[in-house]
Amino acid sequence: MKKILILLVAGLMVTGFTMTASASDYYEFSQFSGSGSEYDLACYGNDIYYGSGTSVYKTTVSVADPAKKDEPKFLADGSTPNPNYQPRSFTTPVSIVLSGAPSSLTGGSIGEMYVDSNYIYTIAAVSGGVIYSFDKVTGAYNSTVVTGDGAVSGYGWGNASMLSFGGGKWWLGAEGSSSGGNIYYSTGGLWTKAFGTVPTIGGDHLDGMEYVNGAIWTADMTSKFLQKYSLTGTLLGQWEYTGGVNYLEGMGFGALGHFWAGDGSKMFELGGGNVQESLNTVPEPATMLLFGIGLLGVAGLSRKKHS
Repeated sequence: MKKILILLVAGLMVTGFTMTASASDYYEFSQFSGSGSEYDLACYGNDIYYGSGTSVYKTTVSVADPAKKDEPKFLADGSTPNPNYQPRSFTTPVSIVLSGAPSSLTGGSIGEMYVDSNYIYTIAAVSGGVIYSFDKVTGAYNSTVVTGDGAVSGYGWGNASMLSFGGGKWWLGAEGSSSGGNIYYSTGGLWTKAFGTVPTIGGDHLDGMEYVNGAIWTADMTSKFLQKYSLTGTLLGQWEYTGGVNYLEGMGFGALGHFWAGDGSKMFELGGGNVQESLNTVPEPATMLLFGIGLLGVAGLSRKKHS
């Protein structure tokens, strides 16, 4: 029996499975209101890009002691200030106007961005999930990186409104009503449905999606719940924030290692706690194999016992 328990615990520890939620699984670290509209968000390093349609702004966030960036504002009682909390500093937002695209862009609460070392990527207001790239300094149109169509029809709300990139693929999310939304992927051409339907938990519809460390993270239309899925749609975890929640109209990930979301008039920083532990856990093929070996060991011991 001890061998069985050891094998099971070893498998679960290395794979980092988290299937249950508890109170205050993550925290809100900061809020920021700057120029423009804090709708669509994306991060590159500690640079945060936000905006709506062709109007994008960039601000950079920092803390005095990065080693303590995951420290919440309050201690466990929820009211006593945490002496280790790091106040956030934001630079004055810089305006970037996206220009020269073949068509207009989605904006407001029905668009989204992704940013890398050179470009800002966003969703075109044409049918099929078309993605454009723009120089992230000048805002000039660069190219069409996803031609679209396939499993995605239409654009905007209910079709193509959440964007991310990872694992060599573009990821697109469709906002859905109370029944949830779908997740799609593309390598530059047609979109293929990866999985669906992602349920909404505490809000009216799905409104946030990011690829992080080999998994798809989603949020409902508030900042109350975060969910983590495998790339084929297996639910790996669900976490709840019990503090004051905000409406969520767009979500990005990266600055200070946290999620950033906007409601149109401000953006807020989410992470830490159990969510941070899961973010830092990447199930590798070797660890999944070890977990499988553990299960096979259990089966072998059981057969031996009954033979």
